[in-house]
Amino acid sequence: MTEISRRERLSFRLSRLYRRAAAHLPELGIGGVLTVGGTILILQEELIKQLIGGFPTWLLIVLVLVVPVVAGVLTYLVRRRRPEPGPRPVLAAMPFPDRVDGLVGRDAELRRIKEEALEHGIVVVHGGIGLGTSSVAIQAGWDLAGEERKQRYADLRGPDRDRPETPLSVAQRVLRTLNRPPGGIQEPQDATAQVIEALTGTGCVLLLDNVSSWSQVEWLPTRVPGAHVVVAGTLTDPPPQHVQPIQLGPLAPDAGRALLTRHLGAERGSPDPKALDLLVDSCLGSPLEIVRVGRWLAGNPNVPLQTLVDDLRSLSVADTLDFVLGLSVKQLRPTAKQLFVLLAGLPIAEVDHQAAAALLGVPSAADAINELAELGLVENVRMTRVRVSSAFRGGGADSTPREVAAWRRLVEHFGEQAGAYAERLPAEEARTWFAMEDRVLLQVLARKAPAPRTGRALARIADALETWFRLEQRHEDRLRAAAELARAAEALGDEPVQATAELRQCAILLTSGDPRKARQHFNRSAALRVRVESWPAELHLAHAAILLSGGDEFTAVESALVRYGQALAGGDVLGQAIRLANVAALLMRRGQTLDHDDRGPEARSLYTNARVVLFQAVDLARRAGEPATGAHAQELLALAHHYLGQGHDAGLHLDEAERLYAGAADELGRARCLVHRAGIMLEDPRHAADAVVALLEEAEPRLPQAGVSTALVHLHLGRLRRERAAEHQEAGLEALSPWDGIAEPRQVSELRALLSAL
Repeated sequence: MTEISRRERLSFRLSRLYRRAAAHLPELGIGGVLTVGGTILILQEELIKQLIGGFPTWLLIVLVLVVPVVAGVLTYLVRRRRPEPGPRPVLAAMPFPDRVDGLVGRDAELRRIKEEALEHGIVVVHGGIGLGTSSVAIQAGWDLAGEERKQRYADLRGPDRDRPETPLSVAQRVLRTLNRPPGGIQEPQDATAQVIEALTGTGCVLLLDNVSSWSQVEWLPTRVPGAHVVVAGTLTDPPPQHVQPIQLGPLAPDAGRALLTRHLGAERGSPDPKALDLLVDSCLGSPLEIVRVGRWLAGNPNVPLQTLVDDLRSLSVADTLDFVLGLSVKQLRPTAKQLFVLLAGLPIAEVDHQAAAALLGVPSAADAINELAELGLVENVRMTRVRVSSAFRGGGADSTPREVAAWRRLVEHFGEQAGAYAERLPAEEARTWFAMEDRVLLQVLARKAPAPRTGRALARIADALETWFRLEQRHEDRLRAAAELARAAEALGDEPVQATAELRQCAILLTSGDPRKARQHFNRSAALRVRVESWPAELHLAHAAILLSGGDEFTAVESALVRYGQALAGGDVLGQAIRLANVAALLMRRGQTLDHDDRGPEARSLYTNARVVLFQAVDLARRAGEPATGAHAQELLALAHHYLGQGHDAGLHLDEAERLYAGAADELGRARCLVHRAGIMLEDPRHAADAVVALLEEAEPRLPQAGVSTALVHLHLGRLRRERAAEHQEAGLEALSPWDGIAEPRQVSELRALLSAL
């Protein structure tokens, strides 16, 4: 779409070379700067002397120009071997956008939005691209809540140009905006009650900007008492009948003339009102296009209005809106044009300013971004983020050697940033950065054809996302990131990284209760490690978990745990804590099998041994400073005490496990504890059935769709709520479906039989 000439490319490369050199000259230090400066002064003096004879003048001129560049480049080459400094901290979450000064021709719409919000609580503002929908909604938000403390803003325009954000992703983003943990929901509807709780009676306005379809926000409450919700965007599907959207149309001719005159100046527009009207008509009432025309004319004061009108008259309606854009592109300087081409061809819809600089390979892209923004070719969104205007999306160059190199620089930039911020988690500035960039990082991982030599950077991105998504308990996103890394690593031929990604998918699927798919990914990871002796410790641990989830081959599980312990590095306290917790789980599973075979004394002995081992695991987890492992050990301790008939101690350990899980934001672990507590209460006739049901209903939405805990919840609820027994029977058997057709532990077989008997 946009061609860059050889002359422009050469100009851009020379400019980039000088900017890189200038950026690194300060690193020479005072002595280096004085040396280089002194050299330049001496050469300048000699140049004057040699003007009348001596050394060739051309040589001295070349030396004067080249010395600073060479010094800067040499410093850059040395600097590349040093570790990169950490990224700049992000100090605050995304604020509510500033007021829109001088909004033209939208007074009636603003009054309707305010009236609708006051009457119904939720209002939808719908308008096509370029009609100023966001600007109107932002101004309405200020009218409804003029204090910053009462404003909440979420920009739902995701980084993927081809796929809008899912309803679940939107709900998670909204919860984060309201300072609620996003990982605590499994379905978008789970967020409805939290939105009501967070906003009721606060007088706040929640603005959800750039919504692309009603299905993204249909989970929103129909009304929030004492608060307002504004939904703005270009909706591709109609909202339900009870929601009457406020439709934004094209600007009226008078408003269009006023907007164009504001950019041109009254002196230039007044002498030729007819040409002014024709220009407004050619923009079809779009504020975006009117502003773009006005900015171009303001930057070209020597171009008569009539000349532009004549050019537009010769074009079809479909081409008029692209005409001024084309004129703008032609006037770009080489650096801005190169950035524009790269941004237009990116699979990512938007990047921050640092990433834009990485694309160009320069220290800063601020000048180029400002030049593009002035002409309306890019938008500055979400504070320091830049996005190509919709008219040019997908029109840039792609897959040429130059663009591959730019993409490689971008991937390496994100790898460095993601790794640095992952080390800072759970600090607030790191949370803010990941909340802004996690979807962008997923898009980087998901590129169909990864650039050569980006495997290490992609692995750093995936590792950082794993840390972030675990913290937020977003297990679907964890699985997606691991799957994309495995695919990219396979395409790049990086078998160690692919093995790690397959193993990560195995662990996630085991947690979500799908042993069949987990086994498939384990087999792929193991196949990439030729010999068992070369397996890393994590692979042995996954092998033990796979064996334990797929049957009661206790000897094989024990062997895998022994190999895991042998593969651990010396002094790995956390690894030893995990090993002991798994050994205890194995002992308890053996004890349960003996209990069912009426071998009670032997089972009690195993439970007692498991309790001893678990106390050691709790101590090691505490020393390692890992609350998640400590919580799991406390959870198993509660079960061991329960099997030994020590209900009071079981309750104490469940309390501690819940506290640790809550501190680690592990809703899945906390939900399991609620199921255990409900099971213990069911064995005591003094507990009311309603109290048990309340615990189970609190746990159920936090559990995955499949797994033993989910099946157990439906078994208990089916027994306690006989009127819905058939519904819970079906859901419980569905939760055990991952074991259909494969070997299963005895506890799964017995659960299946109990559910079938409901």
